[in-house]
Amino acid sequence: MFERFTDKARTVVILARAKATERGDPIRPVYMLYALASAEGVAAQALASLGVDADSVEGLFDRTTPLRSPLEGEPTSEDAEALAAIGIDLDEIKRRIEESFGPGALDRVPLAHQGQLNWTGRMTLTRESKQSLAFSLKEARALRHHYIGTEHLLLGLLSTAERNPRGEFTPDTLRELGIDPVQARRRVLEELRHASS
Repeated sequence: MFERFTDKARTVVILARAKATERGDPIRPVYMLYALASAEGVAAQALASLGVDADSVEGLFDRTTPLRSPLEGEPTSEDAEALAAIGIDLDEIKRRIEESFGPGALDRVPLAHQGQLNWTGRMTLTRESKQSLAFSLKEARALRHHYIGTEHLLLGLLSTAERNPRGEFTPDTLRELGIDPVQARRRVLEELRHASS
């Protein structure tokens, strides 16, 4: 899929990866949005026309956090409490896993959110980042484009937010930035028309 990316779209992914590495995270949608606002291209122009810049997106970094595994964290976490409410004892699950696979078995699991590299040594993307890239390809196809540009990456992020009301990157995330997905989509399409004329 990356062979279809324009140079500007590749730059966006590189910027998002750099920000993720700097913060010790996998590539998250908010890093992709930050990179889109930082780089050149149709998406940056559309975002600027909506009053969104890299600084405003950067303000969301600590407010949008990757979803964590329910086996992670303190037993008093909301996830652990929710599981306990339905009769699931995390301590017992951990004990059984260590009994079967040895002490510290959970520490050896290569989870994507344990840092920026997964067990293959490649940069990891959150589920929503992967989803946004898939939607980017769909957007490009729907527009009958044979490439993936920054405009498609932004449209993919908008679709991801719309389809994940309880995820890390949601319609609320967009609203915090003053982004109306319908208006943003319209701006992207207007910028595309303007760029092609």
